Amino acid sequence: MPIAPTRGGPSIAGPINLEKFFLLIHLSDFEMYRLPKHVTLKHLTAFVAVAQESSFTHAAKRLFQTQSSVTSLVRQLEDALATRLFDRTSRRVLLTAAGEAFLPRVMRLLADFDGVIEDVVRFGALERGRVGVAAAPSAITQIIAPAAAAYAARYPGVRLYLSDDNSGRIQRKVSAREVDFGFTSRWTDAPDLIFEPALRDRFGVLYRHDDSALRPGADGAVAWQSLAGRKLVGVVDETGIMALLRARADLPIEAAAPFYEASSTTSQAALVKAGLGVALLPALAAQRVLEPDLRYALLKRPTVERSLCLIRHRDYPLSPAATALADAIRDHLRRGGLPTGCRPAPARPRAA
Repeated sequence: MPIAPTRGGPSIAGPINLEKFFLLIHLSDFEMYRLPKHVTLKHLTAFVAVAQESSFTHAAKRLFQTQSSVTSLVRQLEDALATRLFDRTSRRVLLTAAGEAFLPRVMRLLADFDGVIEDVVRFGALERGRVGVAAAPSAITQIIAPAAAAYAARYPGVRLYLSDDNSGRIQRKVSAREVDFGFTSRWTDAPDLIFEPALRDRFGVLYRHDDSALRPGADGAVAWQSLAGRKLVGVVDETGIMALLRARADLPIEAAAPFYEASSTTSQAALVKAGLGVALLPALAAQRVLEPDLRYALLKRPTVERSLCLIRHRDYPLSPAATALADAIRDHLRRGGLPTGCRPAPARPRAA
């Protein structure tokens, strides 16, 4: 039975609460309502030691306690259960029928308790855990997956879940805590989310290799004005791309009102390849759809960029495992190797 995490991740409020949690699971047949609050795992540990050693003296040595302390703990447990657990003789200490029935359940309880403690320690040490990330497909291909490879080599016990989606749905997944964090452009303002700029991604144009009207200059770029009068292939609003282009009054009108629309960059590329028009794409997204019949050139005058952000929930801190993956993504961006047109976002100045 899992322990529900708190806002700051899994935590143990105190030894009494956790012990009672396990007692409620395992000792229901012993009328839990009769157990006083002061019964703890110490009482159960003493009981098991005496049962296994058949001696209070040997049990005390094993537990590094005095014999009187162990005897007192067992007596308190018997009083709490209103049941005699041991028959004491001058030579041996033997379990009663109730004690024999009680022993295996208590041993299982103590083993489960030790396992939970070990799991929590391993979770904090990044030896176990699970991290969920939602990102645009291009970000997963070019950034998340390479960063995750280095992360997995360092933390092989942590499982990863990657969900590719558009900006609108990614924000909703982070808000609903379906994933630990997202990586995409800002789709809309959300007071419950924190947006950390991570990458600047420049816009360009995707066109057929035989499109004679588009010829990049010596710098490999094409002017926005060369798109005037062309039919453009756009994407649906929830990608965040169209919202950015519509906010720019200095772009050709076609940029904000594409003739064709697609739900993904893959569909955009298919329409471009078929000769229906050209598509405006950020450099990162263009890398996924380039093929021999297609070309891509950055756009200039003006230079238009989108900002890709690490998005996390404002009210729920990242787990240690999620924090480490976010750091791995930042490290990957700093090391470079990004497509032409992409660059790490400038670091925000720290507050004084």
